[in-house]
Parts: sequence; C-alpha cells; structure tokens
Amino acid sequence: MTILQALQNGIRSAAPISLGYIPVAITFGAAATTFGYAIYVPILFSATIFAGGSQFILLAAMQHHTHWPYVVGLCALIDSRHVIYGSLIRRIFPRRLAARLPLALSLTDEVFATVLVKREAEPTRDLTAWITGVALAAYLSWVLSTAFGGALGTVLKDTAPAVVNALRFALPALFLSLALENLGRHNVFPLIAAAAGALIGILAGNIAVALFAAIGASATVSFIRDHRKQL
Repeated sequence: MTILQALQNGIRSAAPISLGYIPVAITFGAAATTFGYAIYVPILFSATIFAGGSQFILLAAMQHHTHWPYVVGLCALIDSRHVIYGSLIRRIFPRRLAARLPLALSLTDEVFATVLVKREAEPTRDLTAWITGVALAAYLSWVLSTAFGGALGTVLKDTAPAVVNALRFALPALFLSLALENLGRHNVFPLIAAAAGALIGILAGNIAVALFAAIGASATVSFIRDHRKQL
C-alpha cells in the first residue's frame, strides 16, 4: 500500500465523523455571526481550538462577558480527558514532534475512537498516513462547515430575523440534547445535581458560577454514588 492509498483510506474511515460534524459546526458558525461577531471569529475558533464543547462554552461566555480566567479554567478541565487519549495511542503516533503536534491538535473524541482500533498495530509510515487522513478529514469538515454556517448566519441576520432569534437558543439546545442523549439510570442523579448547581449560579446572576457549580455538584454526587457502591 502506498502512502497516498493509506491517506485515502484514512479519509474514508473518517466519513462518519465528517458527516456528524457538519450540522454542529454549521450551527456554531451561524450562532456566532448572528450574535454579531465577524465571520472570521468562528472560523478562527474552529481552526485553532477544534473542540466543539469548548467553542460553544467560549462563545456563550463571550456573550455574557465572563472573565477569561474562568473560561480558560473550565475549558482546560473539560478537555483534560485528551491527556488520557494521548497516552493510550501515543505509541502509534509519529516520533517526530513536528509530525506529532498537528495530529495532537486533531485528537477529538471521535478521532480518538476511530484511531483507537489501531493501537496494537506496528507504527509505520502507512499507519501515520492513515491517521493523518482521519484527522485531516475531520478537521477540514469542522472548519469548512463552520465557515458555511458563519456565512449562513450573516445572510439570515439581514433576511430572516425570526430564524436568528431561534438560533440564539442553539447553544443551550445543543447541550440539553447531549445531556438527554446520555441520560440513564447510572447518571440521572449527577445530571439533576448539575442542573441544580447551574440554577443556583443563574439565580446569582453569574454564568461562571453556574458553570462551576454544575460541574462541582455533578462530580460530588458521582463521587458519593461510586463510594457507596464500593462499600
């Protein structure tokens, strides 16, 4: 197999990821421009951050004028799982730092899940090309879809103000749908605790307090539940 064939196989392997990113990235780009930001802002976010959850949090924080140390701390906490991701698949990543860093940037949840199946394979140039194909397809899908969404939001802002008002609910709707999708008997109480903590922060009029209260309450309930199971 040639390097080009391995790259093409990686791009094909990333097709489900790319298709899944399109609607979320379009929503992010459209929400950003309808909020009044220039189109380069969401594109820059997607090109440099490439983390959907963190980008939506950052956009919401900017809307509420949240102090940046809170936002940086929260995003770092949310994305700390990538340290574990990297440790599990670092053996199959290229050894050269210049080749490893771009792949590290592209290590999203979905890319990790796709690449993880190769973790026992021998590191080769073909494997690096395949990983690059997966990462490149996912990255371009996210950035290009963000750009399309940003352009769409710019048009809608002038032609369909009713749709713009609906897009203002895109951020909370997205996180609510993610929470409901993962709702089950094992996490219903942590989610309720997170909602209660967030409500306290909202009533206090501070979005940063709401975010950290939700995380703290959910983590505390999860810890107590797991500790009781071990007794």
